[in-house]
Amino acid sequence: MVQATETKTWRVKPDTQNIDSDIIEVWESMNGDLWFIAELDYAQGGVAFGYARLYNMPQFAEWGAINRAELQDNPLIWQVSRENWGNINSYEDGLLVQI
Repeated sequence: MVQATETKTWRVKPDTQNIDSDIIEVWESMNGDLWFIAELDYAQGGVAFGYARLYNMPQFAEWGAINRAELQDNPLIWQVSRENWGNINSYEDGLLVQI
């Protein structure tokens, strides 16, 4: 088990798009969907840029715009505390890697 601290930098495991964005938030749903937030635009009402990986369709995981307000308003979705990021293994070991 990896213990995360505020001083560690986390990134989504490299994929075919090879985007090197540091992760600032992680959200998870009751059914195992994951959203990794890399950028927030508060001027645009909390629109975020990140990586979404749905449990039932991991082959369609992609980088793009994420409506953070929808994540916050859904009672079946919660923000994962940073100290637990090293334990995210819903799809494969090491989906979120420490840099």
